[in-house]
Amino acid sequence: MESLSFYENQFIKADGLISEGDTAGAKEVLEEILAQYPDFGKAHNHLGWIHYNKLSNYDKAIYHYKLAMKFDPKYPASYLNYTYLLVDIGRYSEAKEHIAHTFETLENADYCSYNSELARIAEYEEDYILSYRLYKAAQRNALNPNFIDNMAANMKRVYHKMSIFEKLKLKFK
Repeated sequence: MESLSFYENQFIKADGLISEGDTAGAKEVLEEILAQYPDFGKAHNHLGWIHYNKLSNYDKAIYHYKLAMKFDPKYPASYLNYTYLLVDIGRYSEAKEHIAHTFETLENADYCSYNSELARIAEYEEDYILSYRLYKAAQRNALNPNFIDNMAANMKRVYHKMSIFEKLKLKFK
């Protein structure tokens, strides 16, 4: 059996292949890593990402994201990627529970991104006031100028969906 450092280097290679658009090559490398080290959390995260974003195999993506969080509980990408998946497939209650759990357990949670996802859920559920406030909270804590601009656009979109009463309520609360 080869050393873990070899497989860490293979993981870096797989990450580069994903960046270069060679998803099939990355998938092969990740599967080789997991054949030798089935508890390599970051490899599970990346394989989950491939199943979610490239193959639309949500069940396999969920499986790999859960293993990623189990085997590497301090790796933040798995938590956020799993959140994106849950929201995208409409499992809002589960996503909210997952985010609450993440806030309780993950030291370096990206509050901006999680607030943005909570805002997206609230918008889908037509709770526009909550959505607006969560987008605003995400924007307030952000440092990335593009993210800040996106939150402003999201707030504008949600504001336009509000009834006159919701707009008044937002203004006076």
